[in-house]
Amino acid sequence: MNISKEPSRPHNEETVANALRDMLGNNHFAAEDRITESDISRQLGVSRTPVRMALKLLHAEGLLIKLEGRGYTPRQFADNALHDATEVRGVLEALAAERMARTGLSSINRERLEKSLEATAAIVANGVVDDNAIEAFRVANLIFHRTIMQGADNPFIEDCLRRLQIMPDSGIGEVLPSDQVTWSLNRIVISHSQHVIIKTAIEKGDAGRAFAMMREHSSAPAEYHELF
Repeated sequence: MNISKEPSRPHNEETVANALRDMLGNNHFAAEDRITESDISRQLGVSRTPVRMALKLLHAEGLLIKLEGRGYTPRQFADNALHDATEVRGVLEALAAERMARTGLSSINRERLEKSLEATAAIVANGVVDDNAIEAFRVANLIFHRTIMQGADNPFIEDCLRRLQIMPDSGIGEVLPSDQVTWSLNRIVISHSQHVIIKTAIEKGDAGRAFAMMREHSSAPAEYHELF
């Protein structure tokens, strides 16, 4: 078992489960590792009771495989799993955008979306994609997506999306490294343009348009990569 840094100290099964999801998503466990109550209890500094419940929960979610005897091992995903997870994520985020279009934008959510768009518009206008620009895009993009997810006022959407994050490279709005500048700039231009369309649809209360555009935006990054 290889844990590179000490996690925060959770106190109940849900926070232990979240800590374990983070550890799985960050590849803290090797494929052959045996994950046991005693090991996790020691690493997280908590009693074995919440760890036992958290391990059972992640096993029920399909993130862990039960071993004979004691312990679990991380689930290994097939080659097409990332595509499947991205497809599901697209539907969940589309549902969030649709709900926000139906319920309306609060002033704070409107401000957050506008600040995100201002940041990505500045990157597009500058036309230079270096490490600073990519990091600024990641932050602005994350704000945009999280604002819509949280503004949908449906905690099950966020909960389901968190479970998808244990997939390697499944973070929202990932872009290629800065050594692939041309594709990265095109990716940012397209992403910014789609964000504008999504925000406009939400503001107009066009739930169908918001759903369709968000699903396209969240589900197709791999297709855009192949195109460019």
